Amino acid sequence: MSDDSDEKPPCKQITTLHTYKTDFNADSVEWCPHEPHQNVFVCANYQLKESKDDTNAPRERFGCILLFSVSLEELRLLQTLPTAAILDQKWCHNPVNGCSILGVANAQKTIEIYALNANTVQLDLITSYQLEDDDSETLVLSLDWSTGKYESSEPELVCSDSKGKIHRFKFTNNELVRDGSWNGHDFEAWIAAFYYWEPNIFFSGGDDCVFLKFDKRAGLEPVSRNRNHEAGVTSIHSNSKREYVLATGSYDTQVRLWDIRFLKNCTSCIKTPGTLWRLKWDPFYHKHLLAACMLGGVHIIKSNNPECLEIVDSYYKHENISYGADWSFSPINSKEQALIATCSFYDNLLCVSQVGLNNQ
Repeated sequence: MSDDSDEKPPCKQITTLHTYKTDFNADSVEWCPHEPHQNVFVCANYQLKESKDDTNAPRERFGCILLFSVSLEELRLLQTLPTAAILDQKWCHNPVNGCSILGVANAQKTIEIYALNANTVQLDLITSYQLEDDDSETLVLSLDWSTGKYESSEPELVCSDSKGKIHRFKFTNNELVRDGSWNGHDFEAWIAAFYYWEPNIFFSGGDDCVFLKFDKRAGLEPVSRNRNHEAGVTSIHSNSKREYVLATGSYDTQVRLWDIRFLKNCTSCIKTPGTLWRLKWDPFYHKHLLAACMLGGVHIIKSNNPECLEIVDSYYKHENISYGADWSFSPINSKEQALIATCSFYDNLLCVSQVGLNNQ
């Protein structure tokens, strides 16, 4: 007999429109932000090949990028692109040379850059950069573009890796040029992200529970080191409309808001039903966080001001680890309705859902 206290609350204003079973484990979804392709998104996959012997050799990690288009009536697979296993992917916020550009972090210590061909609506590989390293295994764990607030024809990219390092690049002339590497964390650096209001500033979070602030103008050492998180820091997202506001997520199940000028203590926090993996500010009101909480479902957290966080809706369609979550940039009914995409590991489930925001 089930315990009523364990029953999950019903969705209030989230309606599943489409589901899709991926062949491999699904761990990331990202919507294209640019017209006329705001109905297009990518779902990344990560699969660990089963070992047939007891050797200590690294097992193969492989995956693919699935490119979809969506409407309220149809989810359509446009392309399947075989790759190494993917840990993270992000679209550059503005087009570069008229193209939508996708950055991809993979398990072969490589960052890849793809362009969306406007005519064929297919992804084409432009360039890649493999981190110089020893022969040991290195995974690129996350990446972010500098363009969340200000457009750039030569955008910068920051990424983090499984050795705890942070790397910064400039994308220029269709090439990635490394601008520097920073020693950040004792263990995996799960996340690196720009402060969009001043791209010289970027942040990182690691499995050592440390939350770091860097300023490229100040050299290689972090300018701030915070140890308030009680477990690994997994997600960081700058608010592009609210200056100084930054959100972090952690394995300690807490979502925290920060004023980046005063990083000794967060301005507010809220406990979620599971460990955090991804946080995304909505692109319309910039006051709703979409939170992928691994085994605790997907949630919409409202922030009317830096002192108040509230879970206003919950989504439990995924029966395993919810890693990926993102907002569509194309509003429905004048921002009163939005689309989200979510995905989960092991059950290989991708969902596209409609969300009501007018009463939340």
